Amino acid sequence: MLDIGCAAHAMNFESPHWLHGLLRKQFPDTVGLDIRPDKVEQLRKIGFANVYLGNAENFDLGREFDTIVAGDLIEHLSNPGAFLACVKKHLAPAGRLIVTTPYPFCLLGISYAVWKYPRTTWNLEHTHWVCPQTLKEACRRAGLQPSYTGLILDYATPDKDTSLAYRALLGSLALFGRLIPERLRCSSILLVATHAKESDLLPYRTGNVASDGEVTASETVDAQN
Repeated sequence: MLDIGCAAHAMNFESPHWLHGLLRKQFPDTVGLDIRPDKVEQLRKIGFANVYLGNAENFDLGREFDTIVAGDLIEHLSNPGAFLACVKKHLAPAGRLIVTTPYPFCLLGISYAVWKYPRTTWNLEHTHWVCPQTLKEACRRAGLQPSYTGLILDYATPDKDTSLAYRALLGSLALFGRLIPERLRCSSILLVATHAKESDLLPYRTGNVASDGEVTASETVDAQN
């Protein structure tokens, strides 16, 4: 397993919020990759030998992995297409990519964008927003085939510094969550992708919008045209 962006969030092996720590508990041979040299050095000093310094958009570890995980990473990148191309190169033939990213059209995201406009994201390191459709299309252009795309609840646990507004939102979700549609209630996107079939590898297409809003491929366009 490869965890890209492994040093994100609190680097505490016992923390239930540190993804790489959770992965290492279940899969001790998990490899980590991160762009920050200070964090990589810190991890190595506390015993994480399988952690490497690298850019998610152009890394080369010289091996393939059965599972590649990128938790809340893609929205930070300058070139998500380059990242997905690197993933494809490192993914074993039967391997899978697991991506999570914030869902911009959830109740929290919409409320924050309206209230804080023009600061429409709570993390100033985000370079773009991603939705399920754009994420699936980016994967397709990189030669990856989404096998699952869905929404998940992924709200941070409040602490002493948590704002009253955020606490109120969590309280409302706890009380009335079942009455709120999933597309507003859930805060993150979860995508699982595998290698695409040969017929899906051409990078561009035109599409027609069906009556249910789904985009259907009507013509594949060669990139040189």
